[in-house]
Amino acid sequence: MNYKQLTEKNKVEIDILLNQGLSMRKVAEILKISHSTISRYKAGIYKKRKIDIDKKYDIFLNYLYSHYDYKTCSIEICVMKFKKRYLNAECPTFQQVYNWINNGKIKLSKKNLCYKKRRGKKTSMMNHTKWNFDHKTVLPISLRPKYINKRDELGHLEIDSIVGKRNEYDSIISIVDRCSRKVWLIKSEYKNEYYTDKIIYDYIIRNEINVKSITVDNGLEFQALGLTAKKLGVKLYKCDPYCSFQRGTNERTNALVRRFIPKGNSMKNVTQYYLDNISFEINSMPRKLFDYKCSYEIELNYK
Repeated sequence: MNYKQLTEKNKVEIDILLNQGLSMRKVAEILKISHSTISRYKAGIYKKRKIDIDKKYDIFLNYLYSHYDYKTCSIEICVMKFKKRYLNAECPTFQQVYNWINNGKIKLSKKNLCYKKRRGKKTSMMNHTKWNFDHKTVLPISLRPKYINKRDELGHLEIDSIVGKRNEYDSIISIVDRCSRKVWLIKSEYKNEYYTDKIIYDYIIRNEINVKSITVDNGLEFQALGLTAKKLGVKLYKCDPYCSFQRGTNERTNALVRRFIPKGNSMKNVTQYYLDNISFEINSMPRKLFDYKCSYEIELNYK
């Protein structure tokens, strides 16, 4: 079989027809050439573009590959730090790097990203549950004052539990400040509500955590947490069942903890010392939300 190289005219015609949304086979049929020729031509363009990226952003890519860490140093943080360190080097935008990853133009893949898209069915919100409470310390979240939503005051906490394997009693209690996003993690060995109440109260007192209000999950392990609220002299607000979005800060922070302890891992061998290290890593992490300041810096600004 005789093979002929594509002329410049052929290449222009191919580009025009493909840009019109035609398939490679259809273009090949119109131009009366093999569709595999068109495929090799497009692959050559892609390879050339990839080489051009490597040359232009060589310094940046080397920096990205050596510093990117999905746990503590995201793509955006890498770009921000690179700009500060290499003032005269070529630096892409955040979106440009994400486009490279989505199109497979650099070594990082979608699996390496901090945030992964999840597909699933949306659950409908249950009707508001009327709470029966013995005293005014424990209240439904609908009665939480509006000023707490402004997040301009330290001490308004959200509390939730992070579970490990199924049918395992060991878990992690996460406490997050709604203003600074500072997190504290507590190792829990039992599901008993009075045990959970005790370890949370002892941890708050021992670490001198500033508490002005508590928003808590509707889990059974937090049924006795009103005792801690009463001892601290603050209000405890309970979220509605199946409404985790009412503790958005807590849920987002739990996702950060999952970078260190993925879902399905056993919590039995997780020590309090390791949890303290995770808390320190998260609290030291630059946040885009705070103009790349960490939770410790934000906490100092409000003190």
